Parts: sequence; structure tokens; C-alpha cells
Amino acid sequence: MTETRLEVYANAAGLLSRMGYHARVIPDYNRPPITGPVVALSTDVEGVLVGYAIAMVAENPETFLPTTRMPGGRIPGSTKGPPLGVWF
Repeated sequence: MTETRLEVYANAAGLLSRMGYHARVIPDYNRPPITGPVVALSTDVEGVLVGYAIAMVAENPETFLPTTRMPGGRIPGSTKGPPLGVWF
């Protein structure tokens, strides 16, 4: 069975959430300068933890490691913490 980017990012977001971070998958992220929607992972962790989460949940993690990070705004609600980043 071949896993999709959406499945891997959703599983990674679940793992990061259980570890106490803010994380969610965005199935159709589309903001300039991107041309067309992409599957993205929105989280408040640094790149090394994004890579770790993907490595833990994917059969072939190298295929799904994100190469781009864009600012993703503030954490929802009144929770304090680092700003969100959107990885894809």
C-alpha cells in the first residue's frame, strides 16, 4: 500500500499534537508565491522535529520531508508560544 503526503502529514500532525505541540494538516494550502494548492503541515516546532515526526510515521520518510517553510501566523486562541510555520 502506498501512503500519500496527506496521510503522512496527518499522522505526523497527530504525533506532534500528542507530544504537546500545535500541529495540523492543511490539505489545500494555497498562498502566494505558491502556484496551486499543496498539502502542508502547520506547526509551532522547528524543522528537526518536523523531520523526526515524519520519520516516525512514514514508511519511506525521504519522499515526504518538506523543503519549504513559510510563516503561518499565530497559535489559535489565547495560547502563548512560538509562531506557526507551514511546511510543505
